[in-house]
Amino acid sequence: MSSKRSKSNTEWICSGSDIQKIRNQWIETSHSNLPMLIVGEKGVGKSYWIQKSLEERNLTDNSIIRLDFLYPFPFAESIEKIQTSKQKIAIYIDQITKAKPEEVLQLQQWWKSEKYEEKSKVYLYWEIHSDELEILNQKNVFAEFYEQLKSFRFEIPNLKKRISELPLFVSQFMTEANAELNKKITGIEEEFFVFFKNKTFTSNISELKDMIFALVGFSSGKQLHWKQIPSHFFENRLSELEVKPGISLEVYEKEIIRANLIFTKGNREKAAKLLGISERNLYRKLHEYQLEDLS
Repeated sequence: MSSKRSKSNTEWICSGSDIQKIRNQWIETSHSNLPMLIVGEKGVGKSYWIQKSLEERNLTDNSIIRLDFLYPFPFAESIEKIQTSKQKIAIYIDQITKAKPEEVLQLQQWWKSEKYEEKSKVYLYWEIHSDELEILNQKNVFAEFYEQLKSFRFEIPNLKKRISELPLFVSQFMTEANAELNKKITGIEEEFFVFFKNKTFTSNISELKDMIFALVGFSSGKQLHWKQIPSHFFENRLSELEVKPGISLEVYEKEIIRANLIFTKGNREKAAKLLGISERNLYRKLHEYQLEDLS
């Protein structure tokens, strides 16, 4: 459940007012017996937040029963262990949309009786991935279980919505990378922040962390220099868009222009040449797509 770099507190950086509010509510709820659902994209820190709540509740790994339906496990034995336990335990549900319908029904029946138990010693956690929500919001056995619990959900925003915290993340990751890689890099050129701000991180915080570790590993001296960045770092997915009917060429064009401006560090002349258009045409498109701040 914890990351490989378990000593990190980076996922707990919460300087923005919205994320601070969510964290405070998460900690407050950890002081109760209420179930806790956490929703978010890959790499936003869901497992880390659950770990912090378990610490607040003084629950150790020995008292956690994991129901991760992505991998085979003895479901019947786990349910029996839950029902017969005499001590405080935490139920950690993950990838429930991969479960068998009969398993979900059994969980649903157990929860109906458990939630009204006045002296319950069970703490319920449910990690929900964004791509599961479509299934959970349909009419099916998964949705019926989700319906009973969704009022207790917390939604963690992705990195794109936490841009103001980028300097904090980068600083923490550099500190960790220096320690693990035996480096002494203390500074980073401003161009990197423009790049990070506009790059699409499909794995959010975890991808940013890996990128910083790679940059520190590639570099020498006391500062990360822009010219040292490998060319493959400029690869940028088209805003997580799939190529499918119903999306206009303008949307794709905007993201292609954005990626090339990032690659050229905002140099319009170079970007225009890479795009195969005139600078004048590029200026017009920058204004049209509101991309002037990239150059």
